[in-house]
Amino acid sequence: MSAAHGRSEGALSPPGGPAQGAGGHNTRAHRKVLAVAYGGGHIAMLLPVLRALRQRDAELHIDLLALTTAARAARDAGEAPLGYADLLHLLDDAERARALELGSAAMDGHAHPDVGADETRAYLGVNRLDLEWQYGADGAQARYAQHGRHGFHPIGFMRRVVDALRPDLVLTTNSPRSEEAVVDAARDAGVPSVAVLDLFGLPGDRFAARTRHPDRVCVLAPQVRDNLVASGWPRDIIAVTGNPAFDTLLDPTWAQRAAVLRAALGWQRRKVVLLATQPEMRAHPDVPWPAGDALPLAMEQALRDWVDARDDVALIVRHHPNHGHRLPSRASTPNVHVSRGADEPIELLIRAADAVVVQATTVGLQAAVAGVAVLALRCSPAVRHGIDYAALGAACSVADLDALPAALAAVLGAPHEPGPWALQAAAADAVAQQVFELLESRRGTS
Repeated sequence: MSAAHGRSEGALSPPGGPAQGAGGHNTRAHRKVLAVAYGGGHIAMLLPVLRALRQRDAELHIDLLALTTAARAARDAGEAPLGYADLLHLLDDAERARALELGSAAMDGHAHPDVGADETRAYLGVNRLDLEWQYGADGAQARYAQHGRHGFHPIGFMRRVVDALRPDLVLTTNSPRSEEAVVDAARDAGVPSVAVLDLFGLPGDRFAARTRHPDRVCVLAPQVRDNLVASGWPRDIIAVTGNPAFDTLLDPTWAQRAAVLRAALGWQRRKVVLLATQPEMRAHPDVPWPAGDALPLAMEQALRDWVDARDDVALIVRHHPNHGHRLPSRASTPNVHVSRGADEPIELLIRAADAVVVQATTVGLQAAVAGVAVLALRCSPAVRHGIDYAALGAACSVADLDALPAALAAVLGAPHEPGPWALQAAAADAVAQQVFELLESRRGTS
């Protein structure tokens, strides 16, 4: 059996006994889940689900493979995650030496303060070794030269991980590379899997284009389910659960803190608009706005002029936190609050607002999930390039800046009914329910 599909004799037996065969079930009393996630919003989706799983079954064993920057987020949340460096024993001596050689050669440019050098070396090395298993040494080098880390799909190594850890279920998000590979490896082993999709599953999305599917995919809203069905996914494997990373919006303390903020600003009797902007990454031929900050700055000026002409509205300005430092610093006024820094999390600002104005930033989605009215500017190049919240049913479309005052007056002048994207209950609990349903189904077939 080749290294890409099997293992060296005896190399994979975990402490306490040999690994199960492909498709086998654990005979231990306690069930096991293998969770795998990259960093950012991906680990943020899974951590609440892990807590929900443990609340329902304290004896459930969870192995968390937290990849790259996810490890720090996992440790900060009280988890004890595994990384690639912890799994090098799944390689024989020659394979391990080759992986570390390949990883060391690829280290330049991949340092990150939240990821140790040993983990970076192991991650890059094992993934490059798996490319050699799949394509041969020359083919692997060519693929890595062309695609870099985006060419990774460590299916051979993930087969070993599944064989060694013997999960009853694999839980991931929609990331490619290791997450996609472990879903494929689980399917090869007859182990069910659940994937949580963060956003929209639009046509052309890499996740939507997959032809090998998890046993269950958990999505934000019915529209996302419809997007996947249109891409060929079976409807019966799609569960509308919401995104667990947004569950914090349900925390009542945000509304309490928002009331305190509005009172401190003297805005108890005003309608409050949150402007959340982002730089435009590239221009679009159908609209005049260029790449860069011209549109965000024009949006701010238009809304400042609007609130200054009225005594019943107020404005919170929140430029993108990674880019706002580049913009001219403008002061707050009695009608305008400029939000800066981590002292005012986005959840607080959303809960303080009666309406949110965006281009295509994820703040618009968060506001829709929170049940707050969203207005999206159709003149934004980012909207024209595909992230159109209005087309997705999550926002009101506003043609251009000239139309924004009338659109805001209409939205603020009428009662707002939360739309189909609004989160009604904790998504983490709904995803956990899907996990337990599959675990029970697996138990019933053993």
